[in-house]
Amino acid sequence: MLNRNNKVKKYHTTSAADLLKEVMEYYEITQKDLAERIGTSQKNISDILNRKKYLNEVLATRIEKVTGISSKLLLSLDTNYKINLANKNIDNIGENHKSPLFLKRYSWVSL
Repeated sequence: MLNRNNKVKKYHTTSAADLLKEVMEYYEITQKDLAERIGTSQKNISDILNRKKYLNEVLATRIEKVTGISSKLLLSLDTNYKINLANKNIDNIGENHKSPLFLKRYSWVSL
């Protein structure tokens, strides 16, 4: 039953890096081992895990072949994470629709 007193939880956004860290921990594999399995450098894996870089379609597909984790899921996690970061960094443009930059329809415009 809906209750107005229930608080809406803020949506938590995670990146593919978080999921990869969990998988690596579960299977007890190193960055070097994962890198060798997917055909990339350990430095590239380190950058991805530290969110200095994000997955591309090729790496996501290779990770899917090795781990079974959907490449679409991995790419979606990274995309949502980057959008969340961008939203945090925006200078509140259009907040509450009071900004002069917020789009509005003018009375003199006809359809």
